Amino acid sequence: MPFVQIKYDVIYFDPKVQEMCISPSFKCPFYSHSWSCPPNSPYLEKAMSTYTDFYLIYSTFDLEEYIKKEKEKTNRSEFFIKNTFLLTKSFELNDLETEFDKFLFQYNKKYKKRLLLYDGTCKYCKIQNAGNCTFDSGELCRFPRMIRYSMEAVGIEVIRTVLELNLDVEYPSNKYSFRFGLVCFK
Repeated sequence: MPFVQIKYDVIYFDPKVQEMCISPSFKCPFYSHSWSCPPNSPYLEKAMSTYTDFYLIYSTFDLEEYIKKEKEKTNRSEFFIKNTFLLTKSFELNDLETEFDKFLFQYNKKYKKRLLLYDGTCKYCKIQNAGNCTFDSGELCRFPRMIRYSMEAVGIEVIRTVLELNLDVEYPSNKYSFRFGLVCFK
């Protein structure tokens, strides 16, 4: 099961991370279109310092194999296939969700509270087959107790955190696509 226990001290926080979702060269399509994304997401460095146990959860997708299979079916370039996957199809995968479920099922220590941080925008409405996020319609969040903030949305620089951990994963990688999440307990 791909997870590693980490210490709070190795989680790299920076308020500027929330600003990375919108810049002159890039604007995430979920920025200001989701209850879980900036500018609506809280900065959680102080709140997370009250938690005691942290687990980095990750999933691995064989991007090289996926590109190979797609090239057999289409005349698209490797660059096109890779970027289309990373920008669209990777959001549809439930692999990280599966890793969270496996981890939480086997976790047997008692805790008072937990915080789950995923990757990307909240997908809880889609997982529940309840439609899209209600943010743009002006309605309140359907599942405010289940909202899924991403690590980046709360101010964690994921790449720097992962690289500092010296995990036994090739990251960044041209062969694999990794997705990261964080489970926090107190």
